[in-house]
Amino acid sequence: MLTELSEAAVKAALRHYEYLFSIGDVEGILDNFTDDVEVQYGSMPPFTGKDKLREALTARFASMRDYQLSKQLEFISSPHYAASWTGTWVDAETNEHMAVYGVEILTVRDGKFCRWSAGVSVWPQNPTKPEG
Repeated sequence: MLTELSEAAVKAALRHYEYLFSIGDVEGILDNFTDDVEVQYGSMPPFTGKDKLREALTARFASMRDYQLSKQLEFISSPHYAASWTGTWVDAETNEHMAVYGVEILTVRDGKFCRWSAGVSVWPQNPTKPEG
């Protein structure tokens, strides 16, 4: 639970989420979201609810191995904060090394996230260069 939106508290929360995402702890991640959370994440259609977020996170982690994540605080404007992140993982199906960059805005209500909006870009870390 995020009881205050101070710089120290948010940075500590970001470190905690780096860890939870690196081990794929879906329930640990969901602990800090409201049941009626509104999610707009990347190219996925927007959805509402912790159960749908659980499904999305479970599917995401099933396709990844060795996820490494680094989050940076961008700004705080209560009840919101924004962070950016970079990450890498190995695609579980293709064994391709992948990279990600994202920016997220989270809205906090009663110490939990009630809205999560994120823009995300993903690409192969070592794309094959075309000959010629």
